Amino acid sequence: MTHVIEALDWLIEYWPDLLEARLPMSTPRPWRTPELSPEAREERDYEARLERFERTALGLAESPAPVDINVLQTALDVLVRADDLAAELGEWSIEPSPLPPELGELDARPWFRYTRAVLINEHVDLGEPGPWHDHATPIVHGMYEQVAQALAMLYTGQVVRVICPWCDGRTITQPAGGAYTWKIHELPGGQIAIVCHGLCEPPEREVGTWWRGIPCWPISDWERLAKRVRANEAHETIGI
Repeated sequence: MTHVIEALDWLIEYWPDLLEARLPMSTPRPWRTPELSPEAREERDYEARLERFERTALGLAESPAPVDINVLQTALDVLVRADDLAAELGEWSIEPSPLPPELGELDARPWFRYTRAVLINEHVDLGEPGPWHDHATPIVHGMYEQVAQALAMLYTGQVVRVICPWCDGRTITQPAGGAYTWKIHELPGGQIAIVCHGLCEPPEREVGTWWRGIPCWPISDWERLAKRVRANEAHETIGI
């Protein structure tokens, strides 16, 4: 899986949170991603569809609730970029691209999914990333950065306020543990990862990859990483 596909997967996963964040009274998403049941996911999707019918994205004067203009503008900008990219790929792919979004449409996921499918098919056909992958890379990463910044989730050097389950937050200056040793970093190639800066030596099977000799976990491993943190916290709670 390439970094572009990982970024598209992330955009698909977090897009509903961006749309929710345009309402100032909405609750920020926690770092740990909740696992929705099929029933809960269906209810969430229904509510999103209902909201789109009740108001349009550009009809701000008719909005029944205050709207964060900056977040809304980010959603519209990314939607336009996603549509443009899908249209470009559609000229090459045998699969037609989705129709342009209608007025009031804010769900960019169909265009993300289309781009993802085209790039994967290109990779399969060529046995490696091809010219469309190279073309899409800066565009996808640009959309990723826009959304992440709008959600206040991604900054290089940002501390993740979670205790590492392997080193327990032990550092040279805090050998007893308890420090927040995880930070967000952009690795070579534009890959975003959580890097542990503690005295950390997790088992090889638990490490996503290594960077400068220290363990780190790219975006694709974050869900697995969150489950590991939850399991560790549950174990500690039982042990109390």
